[in-house]
Amino acid sequence: MRRRANPGGVGRLAGADGGRRVAGRPLARTRPLAGPATPVVLEARQEGRRYPIEIGDVLPARLVAVAAGRDRVALVSCARVLATPLGRRAEAALRRGAPLAATVVLPDGERGKTLAQVERAAIRLLEAGLTRKSLVVGLGGGAVTDAAGFLAAVFMRGVDWVAVPTTLLAMVDAAVGGKTAVNLPVAKNAVGAFHPPVAVLSDPRTLATLPARELSSGLGEVLKYGFLRPESLPRVAEAARLRRVDAPLVAECARAKAEVVARDPTEKGERKLLNLGHTFGHGVEAAGGFSRWTHGEAVAVGMSFAFRLARRLGRVGDAEVERAEAAIRGAGLPLGIPAAAARRALTLMGHDKKRTAKGLRWVLPSQRGGAWVVEWDVPAAGTAVDATVREIGGTR
Repeated sequence: MRRRANPGGVGRLAGADGGRRVAGRPLARTRPLAGPATPVVLEARQEGRRYPIEIGDVLPARLVAVAAGRDRVALVSCARVLATPLGRRAEAALRRGAPLAATVVLPDGERGKTLAQVERAAIRLLEAGLTRKSLVVGLGGGAVTDAAGFLAAVFMRGVDWVAVPTTLLAMVDAAVGGKTAVNLPVAKNAVGAFHPPVAVLSDPRTLATLPARELSSGLGEVLKYGFLRPESLPRVAEAARLRRVDAPLVAECARAKAEVVARDPTEKGERKLLNLGHTFGHGVEAAGGFSRWTHGEAVAVGMSFAFRLARRLGRVGDAEVERAEAAIRGAGLPLGIPAAAARRALTLMGHDKKRTAKGLRWVLPSQRGGAWVVEWDVPAAGTAVDATVREIGGTR
């Protein structure tokens, strides 16, 4: 991907072809495939730091290799992940091959992403004798890697950590790029830090044990990359429809994000594109108490919202909205939420960390030829936003 200048101050992401294009319900069947025998290794760069993203049959051997040489290691996970075959193998391997001093078990999902849980975990690390030379391992989905990374960022003012994502959403988004955070009761990821890991180890074999809804949730973030690069959308949408999740798809998404992060590590410009669907989506999550809708479901609704808001602003037409929503629907993800929840999400968007003194700025598509570009820092009148909220509240 390449960034192009825009005289109006609105950013555009270019596709790999050099053009200006960029970019539920329970599933009956999933088709995750095993990773390759030889892992795909990507190099991520962030503010002078480099770290590998390894995708394939990497657990538990690569985890032990990365942890070797540390004075102590803390494993941060949740009970559901630790009970899986690979979870048990990873913990056992760390006990045998690394100085595992503590295993911190967070509540499942967003319930583990709170300041109270990070405080509890930090006390556990202190009691276990971890130092600034120790290593934190975040083993789990996006909520676990977010919380584990934030714990590593603030414990003793920063220690190294390794992200070991076990969900599709974490592999293609949450574990890549060094964003770490916890939630406040009314705002998603409102307290956090940029703290890149020393490695990301993604083993697609872990996807075989995912509940169908969790795999579907990850497809929301996969589709985001297709919307950012519409030339890739047919292929990405087809993979999402078939639930065909494999190491090459994970690598394609992780590479796309890593390239953007390398150019804009702290979200001053181009990285804002990765928030497509997230402004309203985070409001949806908060409106549901961080439990009614998964992150990927909320982002899917948020992306539908973004395309509909763009249509209301005259940036895209019906065809673009229909193309985007067909991909979302094909992945088994929702397009809207009940009207009362939509109104609540609108209110909670006021706490969004991306707001400015001038109000919210949006990541929205704009039609170009037969496709679209996605731009950041787009203003939208409150009347247009309100009308789109009413529209999305009546969509299923």
